[in-house]
Amino acid sequence: MARNKEFILEEKLEKAKNVFWKKGYASTSMQDLVENIGLNPGSIYGTFGNKHDLFLDSLKVYCNELLVEYKMAADSAPDSPLESLKAIIKKAIDYSFTSNKACMVVKTSFELAPDDVKALAIIRHQTDGLAGMMTNIIKAAQEAGEINSDKNPEILATFIISSFAGFWHLQNLYNDKERIIQLSEFLIESIK
Repeated sequence: MARNKEFILEEKLEKAKNVFWKKGYASTSMQDLVENIGLNPGSIYGTFGNKHDLFLDSLKVYCNELLVEYKMAADSAPDSPLESLKAIIKKAIDYSFTSNKACMVVKTSFELAPDDVKALAIIRHQTDGLAGMMTNIIKAAQEAGEINSDKNPEILATFIISSFAGFWHLQNLYNDKERIIQLSEFLIESIK
């Protein structure tokens, strides 16, 4: 008779996500996972498959959590679409400094995405979701007269998202939140 799993899957995935997020895929060993998620190697393989499968599941969790965080940030400023955009940008900065780790999506895009079609598909899906959300907000901001209507909403959304990677790069180099906040203010002014 098969033994019942005596743990909560979501808790183990959250712990695995945090290990991969901190160390990256290649630098995370099976021993790191064993020590941090509290399962022996056999249980990890039996539950999640191999290290790569566990990473992909962890990346999906991260991406879903991040989209929810951005949606909540946007919803926190319901009276102004531009303020919703600012809230998303602030959330990206705060999330990175609070966790003291650069975005897992950006890390994965540099470490794995060029050669790993499954990881690429996950981070593209997340990026497309965020870009769609931002595009809709930008269109609403244009209708409200907060952003110049001559600007392409899809390009602006992509520009903002690509700026996030620059913020996290600078965080890794300097760990200077004030500098990144100043850059985010410049970003907002440039999209108006």
